[in-house]
Amino acid sequence: MKTATILHGICDKNEYFEMDFPSPSNAHWLPWLQQKFLRDGVLCQCFEMPIPYAPVYDEWKNVFKSADLNEDSIVVAHSAGCGFILKWLHDHKNTKLSKLVLVAPWLDPLASRGDFLKFELKSEIQERIGEIHVLFSDDEPVKGVLQSKDMIATVYSKVRLHPFADKGHFCLGQMGTPEFPELWDICKSG
Repeated sequence: MKTATILHGICDKNEYFEMDFPSPSNAHWLPWLQQKFLRDGVLCQCFEMPIPYAPVYDEWKNVFKSADLNEDSIVVAHSAGCGFILKWLHDHKNTKLSKLVLVAPWLDPLASRGDFLKFELKSEIQERIGEIHVLFSDDEPVKGVLQSKDMIATVYSKVRLHPFADKGHFCLGQMGTPEFPELWDICKSG
């Protein structure tokens, strides 16, 4: 059965507790993309990860254990969610995916979040993934994203890079809309 999973990244503590701002799994383009998958007949879950302003890998991993991933699954991750899924895939060597889509990937190259994303990228995981896509914007404001993109592109020879010029960190404020048709085109293709 074809499934899709969406992972959010980390956020500022003030943003997390701001009642006028949605939870991370319901922010930006994530609910729009989930709805696109569902209307296309693909079961899609958007996980709400614990304490996203102070993430702990084992806590995120514990929540993510309910994900039912297989060779027909698509995973779409944003920012630190990209680093999390890559680390998780390195830890789960039997997991296969149809497609992995990384939007503004952040691997914490300066280790600002301690051990949360401490791991070494290894090329062998690409053998278990049908397609790997990386979306990034030249006007990225988050430190380490473009460096993370380069690290991923260096290690994973099959990665397909999708450059943008004006999407920032692919957040609602920078994009101006919750719709992200370019992302949907990548997700639904193949």
